[in-house]
Amino acid sequence: MKTKIIVLFALIFIATACQDKVYNKYLANVPQYTSYEEFRTSIKFETPHEPNTKGNIYIYNDYLFVSEPNEGIHFIDNFDPSNPNNIGFLRIKGNTGLVIKGDYLYANALIDLVVIDVSNVTQPIEINRIKDVFPAALPPSKANYPIAGSIDKNKGVVTDWKIEEVKEKTEDIGFNNCPNCDIFITAETNGFTTNSTQQISNNTPQGISGSITKMTLVNNYLYVMETNVLIPFNLDDPINPKFKTGIGVWREVETLFANNNNIFMGTTTGMLIYDTSNPDVPNYVATLNHMRGCDPVVVQNDYAYVTIRSGATRCSGAINQLDIVDVSDIYNPILENSFPMQNPYGLGIDGNTLFVCDGDAGLKIFDATNPINSGDELIKEYKNIQATDVIPFNDIAILIGDDGIYQYNYADNQNVELLSKIKF
Repeated sequence: MKTKIIVLFALIFIATACQDKVYNKYLANVPQYTSYEEFRTSIKFETPHEPNTKGNIYIYNDYLFVSEPNEGIHFIDNFDPSNPNNIGFLRIKGNTGLVIKGDYLYANALIDLVVIDVSNVTQPIEINRIKDVFPAALPPSKANYPIAGSIDKNKGVVTDWKIEEVKEKTEDIGFNNCPNCDIFITAETNGFTTNSTQQISNNTPQGISGSITKMTLVNNYLYVMETNVLIPFNLDDPINPKFKTGIGVWREVETLFANNNNIFMGTTTGMLIYDTSNPDVPNYVATLNHMRGCDPVVVQNDYAYVTIRSGATRCSGAINQLDIVDVSDIYNPILENSFPMQNPYGLGIDGNTLFVCDGDAGLKIFDATNPINSGDELIKEYKNIQATDVIPFNDIAILIGDDGIYQYNYADNQNVELLSKIKF
């Protein structure tokens, strides 16, 4: 009897050990790490090269700064907009935006904020780094592929991704919202483990950004939008920014624009307004909702100009339009008018001239003498440009598109003149 029992248990054990096991098998973004030491000593000023992809644009004095997403910043002497001169390239791994105040350029470098002395623009020098203020920051991953496992910060900073096949043990047969995924069943008895573990002025001059940015200045404060948190930095001591506790924002914020003491946020579901009377703790003021879509904002006097765009992966939606919003009472923003667009991105306004980057439809220039009806007052359009963002200032409009940076003279907005193009 005892022998039969032993044999029975042995058979059960063998049957259990040989039971088929289920795995997920799929292509995924696998993190590529750089050591903290290497990452934090990698900033350098290099010889100039042509920008090869569109990023944020920024102007300061007679200089144009163009970010090359996740790689660094191009320095361009723009004293003569008809003949811009590329000075050099400041390599900053993980950079996506910048602001300049006085002699200092502030830029994100993935998880850190860096302070660069640009008193001599031909010899920019990193003079400070505030570490780990953006702990959740990651480089953009390849669309349509999930991220494999979790981030192991002990390995360093994630500075890139590599598409690789990943295999994970699971008890579920099938995937939910996982493109490029598949499952397979194997009779292996050993498990598989993944490698997981704008503009406000005071006594210090500052620059002007485009409408598609997540960094802005209000007096002596820098505000950075990181994921869903608005982070203030006190710049009273410009070399040593003082990090303040971030303010959680409940929507997906894409752009920031400062006007007076207010920050206007473009989100995928509407425009938010925050007051910075207490600069350490910006206070929510009001919302103007819209259907889902990407949403840059610029403000001049009593009106906010908002574009809403459909079609992007994050934005989705089905609306493409220009909205004119009365913000004379910031506690009660009122939508005054809407105008159809094809697929609008960034925009800018200077005096009575409104510029709208309408994607494949190009750059559109409107007379905004009467702001509420400005969308009906088309002056000029340039259809041969895939327009993304624009800064109009002192009669020069600097536009960034898919194939380069364009500069226009609009001193006479009825006869706009192309001055130059920097090719990508």
